[in-house]
Amino acid sequence: MIPGPDMVIGCPRCGALHRRWSLASGNTFGAVLWSDGWFEAPMRPLPPLVARCMGCHAFFWVARAVELGHVDRVTSQCGETFTTLTLESTGARRIEVMQRLRSDLGMGLQEVKHFVAQLPARLGEYDHLGTARHIADRFEELGARVSSTRIVTQPDVPMPPREWTEAPQVQDVSEALFLDALREGLATTSDEERELRQWAWWQGNKAYRRDAPWVPLAQRTPQVRDNAEALMTLCALDDAEHRWMHAELLRELERFEEALTILNLPPFPALGPGLESLRDAARRADSRLLPLPAGSAPAVEP
Repeated sequence: MIPGPDMVIGCPRCGALHRRWSLASGNTFGAVLWSDGWFEAPMRPLPPLVARCMGCHAFFWVARAVELGHVDRVTSQCGETFTTLTLESTGARRIEVMQRLRSDLGMGLQEVKHFVAQLPARLGEYDHLGTARHIADRFEELGARVSSTRIVTQPDVPMPPREWTEAPQVQDVSEALFLDALREGLATTSDEERELRQWAWWQGNKAYRRDAPWVPLAQRTPQVRDNAEALMTLCALDDAEHRWMHAELLRELERFEEALTILNLPPFPALGPGLESLRDAARRADSRLLPLPAGSAPAVEP
């Protein structure tokens, strides 16, 4: 994992400056897919989804904030070479390419659909040619067409304004703050509401990915249980990712028979070995958050 520059963004409401970190490159070595759908990759962490402004305290979507510039963490006086990869086309194995965008680049389902609809689109920028070549090979082996461009940066980059370097870093949002963002009306569509509620769930499960004693959703606070119930109403049974999510929420709520009913609906999208892990846990009345076997993933639908 190689850190990239800090991007300087402005709060959409009051314009207060913030910095958000970026990655020049990352990888999925040591990554774990959890039963709630969280893909944990220590060498490629996900950027913050939303933030609370340090000025006006309003919530905003980090990716939608206007980028004003960037601050290099280490200012180099030497030229640097970067390789930019562009996905030109998916080829015939479109769904498999979409799955790889999710597993290798950490994209969400909606992000993948939008990305593929806008081809050609940039896969990323890498300062190691070997890393860029490895990523390109991963997509080309599926029949996708990937182009690359090498760019040499110029030395003697001028220093950024002082207010940029002193801007506070965007902080990760907790489960409680995600629920606050929902109450304050940050979500304006059902897709946005589902995304915020899913992240609240993921953040609520964060401690249990370590060594914290498991507490089922059914035994957590009323606000957490209400979020789980609301999230289930936003899940469509004809969507692979939603079915996974719905069944897992039921299992963590200790509603095992209902979870099995969804997991056994034919045809269930191919989840690899993860499907049987979820079924087995539900049959054993086990609500614990589970790391899933390698190769498990909800099917990506075009």
